[in-house]
Amino acid sequence: MSQTSRFLIFAALSTTMACESQSTETASRGCITTADSAGVEIVRVSDVHMLDLPEVELRLLHTTTTIADLFFEAVIAAAFLPDSSLVIADSRLFELTFLEPDGTVRARSGREGEGPGEYLDIKRVAVGPDGAPFVFDWRQRRLTFLDSQGTVTDIIRLEQGAGLGAAVPLSRLGSGEVLAALETRPTLPPGIQRGPVFLVLANDAGEIVDTLGQWAGKERHVGDDWNPVGFGLTALFTGRGEHALVGTNDSLNLTLYRGAAPVTRIRGGYSPRVVTAAEKEEWTETFLAILPEEVHANWRRRLEQSTVRDTYPAYGAISVDPDGGIWIGDYPKLADEMRRWTILDANGTPVGKLSLPVLRPIWIEDTVAVTGQPHELLDVAHGRIAVLRRDELGVEFVEVYEVMSSPLR
Repeated sequence: MSQTSRFLIFAALSTTMACESQSTETASRGCITTADSAGVEIVRVSDVHMLDLPEVELRLLHTTTTIADLFFEAVIAAAFLPDSSLVIADSRLFELTFLEPDGTVRARSGREGEGPGEYLDIKRVAVGPDGAPFVFDWRQRRLTFLDSQGTVTDIIRLEQGAGLGAAVPLSRLGSGEVLAALETRPTLPPGIQRGPVFLVLANDAGEIVDTLGQWAGKERHVGDDWNPVGFGLTALFTGRGEHALVGTNDSLNLTLYRGAAPVTRIRGGYSPRVVTAAEKEEWTETFLAILPEEVHANWRRRLEQSTVRDTYPAYGAISVDPDGGIWIGDYPKLADEMRRWTILDANGTPVGKLSLPVLRPIWIEDTVAVTGQPHELLDVAHGRIAVLRRDELGVEFVEVYEVMSSPLR
């Protein structure tokens, strides 16, 4: 059991006792009910914001801003190794940076190209069952396995199936099998569409051998322009160790897998938040601000023809820790500077909450569900959290925090 899980169990006990002592009306709004269905824990949470959870305390350990010759252009992923060192992947520099537990640079590897240790489009970096990192290159459909110094140890190609989408690995099992999210984007008629996204199992040779589940993907207009859908619903996927976490944010809907088997399903409603007319206009202006001025007129026309939802999605980001802990990030408003994260253990018991500075993708409404840009919570493991941030000039940097003692300890 990790340090994070050990102290959060105190919060779990507190929440359970609080639920037992609340009135029936309050409990039905904020507490949880559980049931077992053929070995799968079914957890129903009516509203995570009604739960009385302790705030997780963090202490900054180190930041990449203190390393003079280190900078990032587009951090796409990061992962803690078993010794609490951190590997950070930059998709624009085609580079991996390995940081020691104290934040100093251990090694750098990678460059643009198609040879071993070279990349064209890094989409993910993760840790295998042996504790060593692996990198997924979307354009080459390739998994590159490394040691803790960044030296290549093996390469396999991941089958992609049909369609224009991509299979992105979420976790690798001890058997060598890979759990991956496969997004297909077939040619669809005009209108709002949500092409299917599948959780698939690939063997140790990278061949897809089984489909474990299916979800509705990203809301988008499909037609000549593929106009975005403002505040659109989507499928969200992540993985860590032997676990994968998948779901859609139409409501609180998440399934935790351990290996190829589902172990916990989180289900619940949420308090709908209305998207105001001012927020819809702010969405348009924010989108235009990232584009060259000469294309504003054309894009404004496209955005005016797009659909903007009347309510926000139930949540906006997810993460999973090595013990299967489920981390659910709110869907922030454009004016929000912080995002609340609610933490549940692998059995679905709410155990804590924390707030982190929101990292917004540069393209605020990406049309790609699985391979979109990261959120601020890059990884959580071994009692540490890696947070991606962007300064006032748009320069990205990474902070590493230690998870401190529970307030109940």
